Amino acid sequence: MADLLQIENIRKTFPGVVALDSVSFTIGKGEIHTLLGENGAGKSTLMNVLTGMYHPEQGQMRLHGKQVCFTSPRDSLAQGIGMVHQHFMLIPAHSVFENVHRCSTVD
Repeated sequence: MADLLQIENIRKTFPGVVALDSVSFTIGKGEIHTLLGENGAGKSTLMNVLTGMYHPEQGQMRLHGKQVCFTSPRDSLAQGIGMVHQHFMLIPAHSVFENVHRCSTVD
């Protein structure tokens, strides 16, 4: 199965803090992954890099084998990558599927 998304050696820092240091992983088509970790582990930072909110100082991302550099969440969403936020952005009356569908169809 071909790799859908590759993240290689991503590094993101903020003043006085290394939020991500050499983060790498690969996602294949049809796979589902979960990011788990303590507060401050870099989960949200990684997702913000992946969706174009933050720009890494090092590393690269490949989508369908081609290097990408998202400049905004709209840019990543146009390529099929979006983020379902933990709580405050969800609609409580909707199921997980309905919330994910809502995020994938936002203009």
